[in-house]
Amino acid sequence: MHNPAQALVPMLAQARESDIQDNFFQSLQREDEKVIEILDRQDLSQRNMAIVLESLEFANDRLATAMHRIGYLEGKIEYLEEQNSILPIIEAIANRVPTLEQESLDLRTLLIERELHLAETHAELKVTHERLELVRTSWWCRFWAWMTDTPV
Repeated sequence: MHNPAQALVPMLAQARESDIQDNFFQSLQREDEKVIEILDRQDLSQRNMAIVLESLEFANDRLATAMHRIGYLEGKIEYLEEQNSILPIIEAIANRVPTLEQESLDLRTLLIERELHLAETHAELKVTHERLELVRTSWWCRFWAWMTDTPV
């Protein structure tokens, strides 16, 4: 005779085995889903990282350009500061220009006057040399030089 409970034992064992297999496959499926989710996150992270790297490269390029501009503008500032420090000297010179022009005009006038005086003196000297030559060539000057034994 069969005990009905004994007939249930293989069915229970089979059901337990299928439950265990179902649980195992379900846990494998959950683990696969977790792995897929992690891989998706990594893929998103890699894409995000690529976007961040592109943004960083773009920002670096813009920063380098800005640094060049800053250097150029600093050079311009230094140049303008030098020009600004020279400005009072230039203003002082510019303020002296009318005085210097007047002095230049006065000196030119003086130079012209002195050249005229020199020309007059030169003309008088020439006349004096001509008279001296006349005196030296006269008979009485030659006679006097002969008498005193001096050269003419």
